[in-house]
Amino acid sequence: MGFSISMVDVANFDAIDKSTALNYSDYNSSKQVALSDNDVSIFSDATSISDENVDSLQMQLDNVEQKQGFFSNAWNDIKETTGLGTSVKKCDEAIEKYKNGEISFEEASNTIDEFSQKQDSSLDLFSNIATGVAAIAAASLAGAAIVASGGTAAPFVLAAIGAGTGAVTKTTYKLTDRATNEIEGDSLNGKQMLKDGLSGAVTGAIGAATMGTGSAAGSLGSSVTKCAVKSAKTGFVTGAVSGSSNYVIDTSLDENKDFDTKEFLTATATGAAVGTAVGGIMGSANGAMRYTGVLKHGGMVKVDKSTGKLLNATTEDIVANSACNAEYKLVNNGIRSVAA
Repeated sequence: MGFSISMVDVANFDAIDKSTALNYSDYNSSKQVALSDNDVSIFSDATSISDENVDSLQMQLDNVEQKQGFFSNAWNDIKETTGLGTSVKKCDEAIEKYKNGEISFEEASNTIDEFSQKQDSSLDLFSNIATGVAAIAAASLAGAAIVASGGTAAPFVLAAIGAGTGAVTKTTYKLTDRATNEIEGDSLNGKQMLKDGLSGAVTGAIGAATMGTGSAAGSLGSSVTKCAVKSAKTGFVTGAVSGSSNYVIDTSLDENKDFDTKEFLTATATGAAVGTAVGGIMGSANGAMRYTGVLKHGGMVKVDKSTGKLLNATTEDIVANSACNAEYKLVNNGIRSVAA
């Protein structure tokens, strides 16, 4: 607020330096002076904070938390314990930062969105792992039983067993999570059950047919390392096919989702990475089981490297190791032809 020239005592006006008078005149005419690049407004980085926005963020987080069931909450607890990944704790911190003016409303909201998306993808990923493991185990036991009875465990038979086991496993896994969340009636979502059943069947069939992630991981007498490497390679292929097919099923049965090439490739790559890791772990375990089983049933089995035939295996050896996921070609040929 300045004094206009009209307020200056006219009688003393001549006593005022002309330049001073001109400065008063310029000030009162509200002349706009351009700011230089170095001039910074104190409001330039200010964030508009309101109670309504805080309530909106809290409601957004509450809605996401309500979707978290038994498995999702367990994964969130792990992330909070380790400090890795986006968790409820980090969402709370984001809301607090917004209240303190440290971040914008959009940044806080995006953190909550990221948490929701990560939880959904993790739940699906872990359900696929459980599905694959269950399907492979069921097919392995069935294959061993078929061979032990003198039959041949054909790949399409194992695939059928894996598909049924996979569909039931994934549907049950996802149902359990939804049944334990806070959304009424969510466990009875028919469309989601259909998607879970189809993707579980695909994952189970692929895993069982290839005996991926740990099955058919090497010949009798192979080292644990060889079993792990071979199984990891099979798991890579199995995981990639499973990840891509699950994404296609998910988008095709959801009218709110459009096919996105980047997301498709991400799902494929994630499935391959997980398949490789799980395959290596299960291959190591199966290799150790096989080695122990051979020692228990007649000592280390010797294999003719030129022909691939067993040199000192008894029928009991082969039966015992079939139950431990012996090399798939042994199962496919049948126990009698191999023993002969």
